[in-house]
Parts: sequence; C-alpha cells; structure tokens
Amino acid sequence: MALEHMVWLTPKAGVSEEKMEEILQSIRVLTHLPGVVTISAGKNITDRANSATHGVLVTLESPEYLPQYLNHSDHQAVGVTLREHCKVLALDYER
Repeated sequence: MALEHMVWLTPKAGVSEEKMEEILQSIRVLTHLPGVVTISAGKNITDRANSATHGVLVTLESPEYLPQYLNHSDHQAVGVTLREHCKVLALDYER
C-alpha cells in the first residue's frame, strides 16, 4: 500500500517567489531517496488552502519508507531551509 506525504507551505514575510522556486526544486530532486515513487511540487493556484501558497506531494512505495525518507540527511538538509523560510504543515495517508 502506497503512502502520500503532503506538505503545505506558506512563505514567511519577505521570502521571494524565486526563493520559493529554489526550495521546491530542492525538494523535487529527492527522488533518489529510498522508497520514493514520485515527487511533485508547485505553486497553489486557488484560494482554498488557508494561505498556503505552495504544495508538495511525495508518493512513497509504502508507509514503512516514511521514517527513512524523513530522517535521510538529504531530506533533513532541505527541511532546515524549508523551516527557515516557510510555515510548514504536513499530512501523511495510505492509499
């Protein structure tokens, strides 16, 4: 059973769109991590996300890969930058 790791991002004051795209690109390249099937990331085009302006969807082969994904050093490095520049809300569900 696959797992979807969803992340909503709201830039902190003063964070440019260019910086947000740089952050999204740093997430998109994490497809080499164990268990990752796909990663998509982009700018929100609606007003339905409670002020979140960008989103990320990571599909993992199974829930067992989530701890490996979250604790991988490459993901951790991206997370530091992400939290420096954004408010982050995440949700994980099996499908």
